[in-house]
Amino acid sequence: MKSFFKEFSKIFITIILLYLLFRKIPAGDVFRIIRKMDLRYLYLSIGLIFLYYGFFAIRWRFLLQSQDIDLKPGRSFLYILISFFFNNFLPSGLGMDAVRSAYAGGKKNFEKAFGASLMERILGISGMMVIGLFSIFSLKSEFARFGVLYLFIIFLIGSIYFLMVSLKWKWLKDKLLSIKFLNLGESLRNVYKALKIYSKKKKVILAGLGYSILVQMAIIWINFFLARGLSMKIPFIVFVAYIPLITVISLIPITINGLGMRESAYVFLFSSYGVMQKEALSLSLLFFAASVVASSIGGILFLFVRKRQRTTEC
Repeated sequence: MKSFFKEFSKIFITIILLYLLFRKIPAGDVFRIIRKMDLRYLYLSIGLIFLYYGFFAIRWRFLLQSQDIDLKPGRSFLYILISFFFNNFLPSGLGMDAVRSAYAGGKKNFEKAFGASLMERILGISGMMVIGLFSIFSLKSEFARFGVLYLFIIFLIGSIYFLMVSLKWKWLKDKLLSIKFLNLGESLRNVYKALKIYSKKKKVILAGLGYSILVQMAIIWINFFLARGLSMKIPFIVFVAYIPLITVISLIPITINGLGMRESAYVFLFSSYGVMQKEALSLSLLFFAASVVASSIGGILFLFVRKRQRTTEC
């Protein structure tokens, strides 16, 4: 019953956020902008999404190998495609992690594979923050405040690591792991398990962070080319400053697949730079649509994998 109420709340919040956005920004204006899209940039962006999946698969495979789970490159890419397809409608990002971990680890090594997947998420957020920090080195003073914000988030991640792994006060850990608001306790418990697994593997973490920077740069380039296709002349450094922050905001687990939260973040941040709100919303929706189109390949592959498994069982 609690699970049903939780998911219903997410659907409700998603609908409310989208309703408020389209009440403020006419849907007709948004779709007129999208219809003028230069399709060459759209095809290029979808191609880059598959490159993003490739970097994602390489990083995940590397972390799995550190847990003695050997996965062939093709299999890693296949499972990433399938998990991204399920991510479109599963309750949270952890559902995506559970899908790929089940494929990679099976029943025997599921916990190890799940730990690698969670560690990958932690490294992904850290990589986003590192990239975001580069925005403060630009000549645009308006990015300085975001640099401070990125430093704060990095400090927060470091603090969580210290509290979860290094701090000896068990009572404080227990308090943190029992927080019920937004299921933070459960999320922290999963993070704690992942950090414990990798706490002594500093070289693995550093290498994984390097892969994460490649993954996040791919997302930034995808958005940059989509904006070019919409005839939006926005400097690349703006995407470096905004996209990592937008990605983090979309991970807040109060809507379905970040829908509504992500669009609100696009509108707020890009309009603060001077981009028209209808253009910012168009970019967000186009990025979401391109992601869904690319991930749908995973659904097709899932059907083939499932059919093959059934044939093998018979």
